[in-house]
Amino acid sequence: MSHFLPELEQESFSPEDFVERLAWRSLGGNMDPETFDPSVLQEAFKQGIRDLQVLFEMTQKKCERLEMICREEEARHCHKVAELQDKNKSSYATYKELDSQIGYVAMKVVHLGDLLESVNTPRSRAVEAQKLMKHFAEFLGPEHGPHTGIFHDPAKLHEAADIIQKLHLIAQELPYGKFEKARLKIAQKYNEIEKALIAEFVRAHHEGDKETMRQVAAVLSHFKGYANCIDTFIDESQMGAFMKKDMFSNIVPLCERSEQVIEEVFTNPEQVMCKFVSNIYNGKLQEYIQSNLSDRSDPEKYLRTLYELYSKTMQLSSNLSKFKMGNDPAFLKKLTRQIFSKHLDPYLSIEMQYLRDKCCTVLNRYYESKNHHKRQFQFGGIHDLRRDLQAKLGARSNINIAPTVENFGGETFLSEEVAINLLQESKLAFQRCQLLSKPTELPKSVAQIFDILLNGLCIEHIHYALEIGLRAQHMQSTQHNS
Repeated sequence: MSHFLPELEQESFSPEDFVERLAWRSLGGNMDPETFDPSVLQEAFKQGIRDLQVLFEMTQKKCERLEMICREEEARHCHKVAELQDKNKSSYATYKELDSQIGYVAMKVVHLGDLLESVNTPRSRAVEAQKLMKHFAEFLGPEHGPHTGIFHDPAKLHEAADIIQKLHLIAQELPYGKFEKARLKIAQKYNEIEKALIAEFVRAHHEGDKETMRQVAAVLSHFKGYANCIDTFIDESQMGAFMKKDMFSNIVPLCERSEQVIEEVFTNPEQVMCKFVSNIYNGKLQEYIQSNLSDRSDPEKYLRTLYELYSKTMQLSSNLSKFKMGNDPAFLKKLTRQIFSKHLDPYLSIEMQYLRDKCCTVLNRYYESKNHHKRQFQFGGIHDLRRDLQAKLGARSNINIAPTVENFGGETFLSEEVAINLLQESKLAFQRCQLLSKPTELPKSVAQIFDILLNGLCIEHIHYALEIGLRAQHMQSTQHNS
């Protein structure tokens, strides 16, 4: 019977296969029809049925026993869950009661706190006023103010700063006369402590002590010299920062390093960062720009340098726009126009004069290469009529009364190289004009540059060449017809 269990417990159990294997084993593998004994097979099947019946009964009893155990476990768990639910209800009721009591106690505590504050606030103010009066009395005494106490203890500099700042505000409200000396002494001590705080800020900056810098900056924020503290930080941060030859490559890394310190030290980081960048633009950057644009003797070099510097400054402004510097989106653009204003105002006149001179130079160089002296022609209807009459009368009378016309050996005086040079120079001028002109003045400026190109290329070069060719052709046609 036990040998059936492995087969019956398989997941892929097949009754047909089981019967086939049972028959095979009962016959010993002998399937010869001549020696086949059906009684052996019948007995094997009967015994197999009895074994399976016994196995079924055993399995049935086992299932019943397991079901009974499960029912007992279910009953125990249901009882336990019911107990837990009762405990939870009791705990929730207790929690609500405690919450109500805590709320009542909290209300009483707040009420007592208000009462204590109403009593302690006037008392603390009175203590503070008494403390200030005591220190103020020191400035009413000796000629040079207090010589001992908190104002002469370097370890209590911040406490002394808080007191002198309040005394300074009080002194501003006192009437002139008998309090004048005290006011002057307080102002003197105010300035001394302010300088000492700035000196401590500088020392902490050199040592990289951001916490001390933050504390000193917080104290100085109530002083008139807070702006001096910011200026000192800006100067110290920029010291030795511009070592590379290219000024623009130094600025962004400097601002990135400084922004981290500004965020940790100052209570108004956006305003400080705005002032930091403004100082760079109006200081080192403006000096660098002026030194590179100081020489205007070579207009071509001057305009090229101006375009390059302005382009780099615009790119710099774009890179710096990621920093928080207030609410003005045009702040960096205004700074850029401001530091270049000395050069942007006269830019267009310099550009136009340079382009005119360049066009003349290119044309003159071309005509000189052809050994040609450029003629001055008059254009218009009256001149054309006069030219035709001279040609007709001269042809009929066989007298040449018209000016001599040369054909210059068939030279057209049209040059692709000249046209390319003039167009290239104009293209550069248009690029500079687009970048350096104000948006409101750009259309007018572009039109003026185009007029110069039109005059240099179309009139002075193409029209001139056409006029020479037409005059020669006209005279030849008139002589041939006569």
